[in-house]
Amino acid sequence: MAERTIERMSKEQQYLVKQSMAMMDRFYDEQAGLLRSFEENSAQYSTRASAHYALGLLIRNETADLDRAIRLLHNVLDMQFDAPEEIYHGTFRTRPDAADPPKGNYQWKSFAPGTAHFLEQTFDRISAKLTHDLQAEGVIHADAADAKRLKQLFRKAVNQVLPPVWISYDPNWREFIACVCAVATGEFADVLPESLLQRMDHAMELAVQGSIDRRLSDAIPMNTNIELMHMFITHYYGHRFQREDWMEHADRQAEALLREFDQYGSFAEFNTTTYYGVDLTVLGMWRRYGITERFRGIGAKMEAGLWNNIALYYNANLENLSGPFARAYDMEMREHSSIGVFLYMVLGEGYEYLAGMNCESGHDPLIALVGVNVPDEALPFLRSHPGDRLVVKQFLELCERNDPTDNRTLCTAKAWIGANRMVGAMSGSRNTNGQMHPATVHWRTDQGEKYYLRLIRREVGEGWNTHLRGITFDADVSDSALTVEVALDTTEEIEVYFEIRGPNLRPEDFTPARWNMPGLSCEVQAAAPEPEMLFFTEHAEMVYRYVPGKTANRMSFALKFC
Repeated sequence: MAERTIERMSKEQQYLVKQSMAMMDRFYDEQAGLLRSFEENSAQYSTRASAHYALGLLIRNETADLDRAIRLLHNVLDMQFDAPEEIYHGTFRTRPDAADPPKGNYQWKSFAPGTAHFLEQTFDRISAKLTHDLQAEGVIHADAADAKRLKQLFRKAVNQVLPPVWISYDPNWREFIACVCAVATGEFADVLPESLLQRMDHAMELAVQGSIDRRLSDAIPMNTNIELMHMFITHYYGHRFQREDWMEHADRQAEALLREFDQYGSFAEFNTTTYYGVDLTVLGMWRRYGITERFRGIGAKMEAGLWNNIALYYNANLENLSGPFARAYDMEMREHSSIGVFLYMVLGEGYEYLAGMNCESGHDPLIALVGVNVPDEALPFLRSHPGDRLVVKQFLELCERNDPTDNRTLCTAKAWIGANRMVGAMSGSRNTNGQMHPATVHWRTDQGEKYYLRLIRREVGEGWNTHLRGITFDADVSDSALTVEVALDTTEEIEVYFEIRGPNLRPEDFTPARWNMPGLSCEVQAAAPEPEMLFFTEHAEMVYRYVPGKTANRMSFALKFC
């Protein structure tokens, strides 16, 4: 009997595969032939998770695993959009019950770069003008609730005519699922039926061409992790299908990305717990499955540089990356990220807890397959705290919702990294994305309890993970202080707030001028409205509300740590 792939893996790689597969086995629905989303009792299925599970089954290859993987891959391929004139051509439904996106109303290939940005801005202006005129005519009340409801109805009508990205389709499913197909083909073509291989190849012709069209039009800009996947699948399938135009496109894109990386030694998607894990996974694919020596060499150089960036902002005592974060969901590295998985592969036995289960754990078999390659100079920072340090690094961000001719800004990410406290500050960013965290603090108490503080914003009544225009932050940091300037050039009511997470946060320990938190106290000077202090089970919020026309559209904060 042929040796199974998992048997050729290291102890750490086997651990990752077995742990991840034990979780995914529980979420597999035999009747549907798909994987349910990673929430208990979820009735929804995930095509991306199903693809990752199929790859894990091929790696494990126990009894009936191959048959299940083949069925899963067929079912995922069933979810592909084949609509050559539509912007979502070649991507995949995120779940089987998703409604069809609108079609036939958006001639996106004939539009100049920047049209998507122009349309979004125009619809916002039309919505604001319509609301103003209806209020002036007395058709609707001149209150925030009526205005907000009208804007929602207007946006809903637009979305029923033009396919709304991230709502009716996810363009990135093209790249994620294509990467799985490439790896499955590269590793397991000898055990997969010819009919499935042919079907995957046909699907990849649609997916890669759709990805290239997206890239060339710049209708939906690609953040770094999608850029890397785009270049990999175009390179891999360009060689597989002997498409000279695809090979040349991949090479041009890779060389351009390397030039940009060399300029500041950083990616646009900088210091991101969430997306660095994807970046490292895909660069591992470049290393393992790249066809040409030059393509593999470019990937190796960026992979080493990325690890050096991680090492700069990593604190081995707190076992976390410091902020500021260009894009991230969570402050805790192990919440919505695969970084801990890579660190476990580097550090080995005794660090299994770094690879604990989270919503990204379905990627772990793929991560185990591509492995890890850390440069020697980064290793000491990952193993122990080498001493307190001030880190300053620049990167050229991508403002993906801005005009493509003006969507790159030079930012400075500054961090103080001490033995038990890290403070991060971002300056220069003009990103509209709520995942950009411009001011952050991590610390731990003498008893080892961890706490996090971040400055974020939200439209009143909404969540923070949205795009909001006209709100910018500029922050600075030292070993004992964090300062932030906030500009609010917007007509919306906005809450700017410090979110503090950790146990035993008590209202009696907080005043507007001083926050006495377990393990850390800070004096607060705020040129801002009086804060509303909100306390929950595991976190607190210090909320400063901006009301257009009633409060100043500038705020500033100075936190001095004691």
